[in-house]
Order: sequence, then structure tokens, then C-alpha cells
Amino acid sequence: MTEGYRTTAEYKHIDVALKSFWKPFVELTNEIKSFVPQPLSAFEDERNRLSEKFQKLNPHMSAEEISEFAKQRISSSYSPDWQSYYLFSDRFMTLQVTITLLSHALCEAVINSLLATGHYEQRTHATFAEIQKTDIKEKWVNGPKGFCPEYELPKGSALYETLNHLCRQRNSWMHHKSHLHVGAEKIIEGSQLFNLPYKDAERWMRRYFSLPYDLATHAHAHTHQAIAAMFFYDRNPIPFANAHK
Repeated sequence: MTEGYRTTAEYKHIDVALKSFWKPFVELTNEIKSFVPQPLSAFEDERNRLSEKFQKLNPHMSAEEISEFAKQRISSSYSPDWQSYYLFSDRFMTLQVTITLLSHALCEAVINSLLATGHYEQRTHATFAEIQKTDIKEKWVNGPKGFCPEYELPKGSALYETLNHLCRQRNSWMHHKSHLHVGAEKIIEGSQLFNLPYKDAERWMRRYFSLPYDLATHAHAHTHQAIAAMFFYDRNPIPFANAHK
């Protein structure tokens, strides 16, 4: 290894930030899994208040009609799915956005550092200025080949699948555009977010947590760059994603 150069490690701030959300993520997912919705009978007081309100606003309706209307409203507003949504949606989405952005940032920090040091050691660092202009997926797939021709990150691999999924979700948040319809006509095609069922979203979030460290492990195994080893020697508390094994 070439002697005499130093490299900064501000990426550790991103590393620490991402790790800090693992415990809240696990706690929230456990809370969701153990959630038991309340029966509709628990909202009887709310149903009575709605009945009284609707009776005042609709004096021509019979008591039976009012009661049935209030019952339907309560059944809709406090269904098991809606109870879960009220309790968990905002917190889960906050974590999803945060983990997506931090994971993407750390993945880019890893590959940029790897490419900078790898090209310097091979005295090809003049090409780094051009390589670093490419997108993150191109950097991970082809960037290290400039100083390590045997390096490979197959596009059919689970690692690449997660990276591709992460990039699409990150770009949808960072460059968000709303869909716009006028009548039946779509005027603007907005961002394509992954609005997945909870269990699917959770699985992807676990992969996002793991991805920077798993990519670094992959890079170290294929290039033997010491800088890559720095990214995965202490990944605690984030476990290795099963999908990446």
C-alpha cells in the first residue's frame, strides 16, 4: 500500500447517524407486530357523541337512521387497519424517509472514498474526476475496475437489486414531483414512490440499513482496499441482511 497519504473520514457522521436509527426502527417494528386493535365497542362514547351531533344537524332523520349512520362512521374510522394507521403511519414513514436518505448517502461516501484511494494507489487518480461525475450505481458496478480489473458487482445480484431499489426511492424523495390530473387527463407524471405494504416496506428498510456495510464488505473482498475494510469492521448494531448473503 502506498505510504504517505491521508484521507478524511467525515463519512463516519453519516455512519453514526444511520446506526442511531436502528434501535428506534426495531422498537417500532416490534410495537407494530404486537399491536392488537381495540374492538369497536371501545368507541361507544364516540359513537354516542356522533349520534348527538348528527341529530342536531339532521332533525328530520329518525333516531334509528342516526344511530345506523354513526355506527357506520365508527366502523369505518376505527377499523383495525385505520387504528394501525393512526398509531404508526407517521412514525414509520419518518423512519423510512430518514433511513433511505442516510443509507444512500453512506453508500455514496463508501464508493467515493474507495475510488479515490484505489485510483491513487494505482496512480490512475487523474481519472477520478471523471468517474465521480457518474451516478452511484455506475460507480459501484464499474468504478473499481479502473484499478482492479477483476472487480465485479453483477447486476443480477441481491446487492445490486437493493442498491437500485434504494436509488429509485431516494430520488423520488429528493426530487419529488406530485402527480397532476385535470379531469381524467394526467398533466404531470409525478414521482414513483414504492408504496408497499408494511411487511414489504420493513424488509426493504432492513436491506437499506445493511447495504452500505455489505457493499463495503463486497468491495474489500474483490479489491482488498483497506479503506473498504474501515466501513464494515464495526457495523454494530446493524445485522447483515439475509437477502445479501
